Amino acid sequence: MALAGLLGAASFAQAGLAPGVYRLANHPDGGAQPPRYGLRLDELYNATSDNDIFTFDFDDAQSAVFLAVTASTLTITGQAFGGRDIGAGYANDQFRGVYSFNFVYNVGVSTVAGDDDIFVDAQNASNFGSILTPLGDTFGLADHRNSTDGTFRLGNEDNDLGHRGFDGISGFGWLAIQRVPGGQFVRDAGNADDFLFTVVVPTPGSAALLGLGALAATRRRR
Repeated sequence: MALAGLLGAASFAQAGLAPGVYRLANHPDGGAQPPRYGLRLDELYNATSDNDIFTFDFDDAQSAVFLAVTASTLTITGQAFGGRDIGAGYANDQFRGVYSFNFVYNVGVSTVAGDDDIFVDAQNASNFGSILTPLGDTFGLADHRNSTDGTFRLGNEDNDLGHRGFDGISGFGWLAIQRVPGGQFVRDAGNADDFLFTVVVPTPGSAALLGLGALAATRRRR
């Protein structure tokens, strides 16, 4: 968690991301906020007769979500506090708690032509992950293609002004849920199942501090 603390204190960058590991945070323009979130999965559970909105707060004290970037792979992994979003907060029911998840994009990862944003140009169910709920259930996740934007994008858009009012680096992409092991990945009409987060990029000072901390930890283990 020392890593999380150092990365959480960093600033937001406004350029392309170099390979590395980054802390993720909520996006300020999620359509179901408040509360703010970095991941939304409608009808993860069919809890009521209405559309049940499940969101996950990447900024909560119990949350620690990271993005690992390489030349050909994006890996989102960690845990986040969340549950059934009822407007101002989460319903105080069995779904409220810490969820663990990971997702790997390794098919169709490239850069946007003429820009430094990273783009996943893939068909439905080309990249996969899973989410473990507080009830002990594991659901599969797969990417879902938007008609013009692929399945995921990471960056600050073609004009470098940011995504939906946030002028740093955002990650946004569409998902489908596999609710039954071995079953189909489903994205119901009208549901919003997607990543929408911001990326925390260390300042030079905090990056140096992180390096010194890691070095000190290594020396202590010897």
